[in-house]
Amino acid sequence: MRRTVHALAPCWMVVVIAGLAGCASSSSTRIDSVERRLIMLEGSARYEMAAHQAFAYPVPQDNVSPVFPGDYPARELAPTTLCVSFVVDELGRPAKVAALDQVGCAPAEQFASLRDAMLVAVNQWRFEPAMFCDYPDAATRDRDWNGVGCAGATVQKRIVPVSLAYAFTFSLRNGKGEVASAKR
Repeated sequence: MRRTVHALAPCWMVVVIAGLAGCASSSSTRIDSVERRLIMLEGSARYEMAAHQAFAYPVPQDNVSPVFPGDYPARELAPTTLCVSFVVDELGRPAKVAALDQVGCAPAEQFASLRDAMLVAVNQWRFEPAMFCDYPDAATRDRDWNGVGCAGATVQKRIVPVSLAYAFTFSLRNGKGEVASAKR
């Protein structure tokens, strides 16, 4: 029996991201917010796994959302979603970080300061890298795998790069300063 795992982890990662969401405020006279969520890359690759294998997704390490640019020229901005794609490399660092152009994402070149804030934040992120876990057989995998990482005395771990994509929704309203990450 073969199982398929997307190179992206939409449901599981969103739960982890929700736990990392936070808020900050300032005394300026505007409200700005940044919301983030993991998205599926169009045409994303898939890893095929045998019954004796498991896959441990990359785990975010205190990754903060972008900061809304303090010098943003407009007083109001309707919710605007920019997207980014990157590879979590074998050391857990983002590589090949780039604004993403796909359905549901605003053209990044039209929002240069928001794009730059997004890219700066993501380039600073860190993860526990993704791993393939190879067990001697399916019964051993079922007994030892804990769903978080490669566990057990007989497991062979193989760190693998994984492509991720996130959407950040920026908004500016009502003249009060606040930066928030949404919990989704």
